[in-house]
Parts: sequence; C-alpha cells; structure tokens
Amino acid sequence: MNSSSSHFILMSDPSRLYTIIQSDLPAANGIIHIIDRPITNSLPNGPPRDERFADKTIGEILRKDGKFNRFLSLVDNCGSPPPLHGAGPLTVFVPTNEAVDQARDGSILYMLNDAKDKLQELLRHHVFSQAVLTVDELAALSHVRTMANQLVTISASDDGEILLGEKGVRLASTNIMASNGVIHMIDGLLYPPSILPILPHRCDVIKSKVTVGPCVHCSYLHETQCPEGSVEMVAECCKGFYGPDCKPCIGGFQHPCYDKGTCVDGIHGNGSCSCHSNFKGIACHICSDPSKHGDNCDEECRCVHGVCDNRPGSGGVCRRGSCLEGFSGDYCDKKATPCNVDGLLAHCHIHAYCTHTGLDYK
Repeated sequence: MNSSSSHFILMSDPSRLYTIIQSDLPAANGIIHIIDRPITNSLPNGPPRDERFADKTIGEILRKDGKFNRFLSLVDNCGSPPPLHGAGPLTVFVPTNEAVDQARDGSILYMLNDAKDKLQELLRHHVFSQAVLTVDELAALSHVRTMANQLVTISASDDGEILLGEKGVRLASTNIMASNGVIHMIDGLLYPPSILPILPHRCDVIKSKVTVGPCVHCSYLHETQCPEGSVEMVAECCKGFYGPDCKPCIGGFQHPCYDKGTCVDGIHGNGSCSCHSNFKGIACHICSDPSKHGDNCDEECRCVHGVCDNRPGSGGVCRRGSCLEGFSGDYCDKKATPCNVDGLLAHCHIHAYCTHTGLDYK
C-alpha cells in the first residue's frame, strides 16, 4: 500500500490498482477504508504463465522465437555469455528487439567491436541467479542484485505497473517459464553503473603553466606545492564527440558523417557535418549531383523516366513513386504495352515488345 498517494495493489494481481477514497473510518471492531472498486478473486493463481517451452532451458527458448533475436545476437557475440543453459535458478530480463534497436548512439556497436567486457557486464546485469521470480514475486521486492553484482531497483507506477531501474523500464510480457528459470521481456535496457559512460566521450586535458610563487629556503623546496592556478583541468571531448555533453557525431564517433565529411566536433562544436566534394545533406548522405550515385558519387544514375535516387548506396535506381505516367520498374524503363487483341497489358522494357502464347506472355 502507498499511504502518500492512497493507492494499493494486491500481490495476487499487481497490475490492478486500487484507490482509497476515504480512509480510517472507526468502527466498534476495527477500521473501514472505502475504495473505488470491488476486490475480486479473478486471479487466484496470480498472473498467467506461458509454459509452452517449460521443458526447455532459457538459452534454448531464446532460439525458439524471433522476438528474442536482438538479445540473442548480443549473447552469441559477447565472448563470455551468462549461463543461460545452466541449472539455474535464473530470472532473466530480456529486452525486446525494439528496445535494443533504440540504442542508436553507437554504444551497442562499440561494445560489440571494442568493449566486450562492458557488453558482458551489461548482459549479466539482465540476469538474477538466486531464484525464479515470477511477476507477483518481483512486485514484493524493492530490488534484486544481478549477476553483475549490482542492484536493479523495483518500483510501481501510479497505474500499478512494475518498473525496473532508475529509468523505470517496463515489463512487456512476463512469466515465460523455462526448465531453469523464467523470462520477463522488458521495453528497455538495464545499464549497470559500472559500465557508464559506455562511449569514450571525454578526453579532458591537464594543463600546467609557469606562475610565480613565494620564495622559500632551498632546504624546504621538497615541502612546497605549486601555487593555485598553475595546474588546471580543461574539459575536452574526444574525437568524434561534440558539445558540452560530448555527444557522438552523426554516423557514430568511429565513422563521423559516415566518412563522407568532417564533423565539427569538440566541446565547442555543434556536431554538424562539412561534406567532402560530391556529397551534401545533414549527414553527407546524398550525392550533390542529382544524376550521380555510388560510394564516391561518381557513377551515372540509370534511372530513365523518373527521378534518380542519388544516395551513395542506392544502386542508381529511381526514387520510389517518381516514374512518369505509363512507366514502371526500378529504373522507370518499362512501359505497359498491349499483348493481344483482348487488350491484355504487360510491362516490358521500352525497347522490347510483348508476345503472348495461351495464358503466358513475355
């Protein structure tokens, strides 16, 4: 029960929130609280359990359904995965595919390529290895200590939803039972404090300068200290980061501006891209010549009767929906022509004609 907000939930159904309208009404044999809805016993056994793969380990279940793909990919490529095939008991918080995709600041790619120790710590922080905790048992706890030896706090929102961590990550689906534990899907990532910041964004510089201090006898030089102001810390962003918060440049700090331009980085930079010749756009992602395409924007576009898709990796096709009336195809080079006396039309290349035999045409 939350006395400050006059709300409470039942452990048998933590998703249902009750509001106290009037409290502490005295009676001869007790106290009465008036609430906004009747308490029903519709869930005597707690929230439902998904036991379709209850005979499989958590590691095996992750390979059974595409909704686990992003998390499974991290597990497979981290170098030292958590023991998801072990004996348990395990409670594993699996981020949805969308949750992993939302980490678009380059941190996931950075950990996969250059900081697998941080990725391993991140994955361990999604595993509680002391008990199998269903959602109703989670609701009774204030925190759990994960395999990363760090705490994940557990709280409830105003509408009774369970929230994990400081950012309030919500449960997307719960109680997916396994032979060695249980899976709860969550709509965000749980970041252990020990790996933050993930990206190497700050490159502060210590600067020294010569200043005049008080004179002392030579025998006391070893006891003197440099005067105040002779050494200072200057805040700087690492290469590929910009602004007071040192955010990564567009394209990521390892490939700023997608290697097609120069990022205005540094603590006083604004993160904009100064594009190389042949490129333009906020991320240098478009060829400056509307008739060119290719990695270096030096290949002629092959679009015939439409507008060229002048992005470097487009393949020189036409922009979708840009074909002139009567033309079709990736290059707007096909035209509907009659194939027989019945008026059957087929889309053929402008330098070809349609032939018809029976029900087939070419």
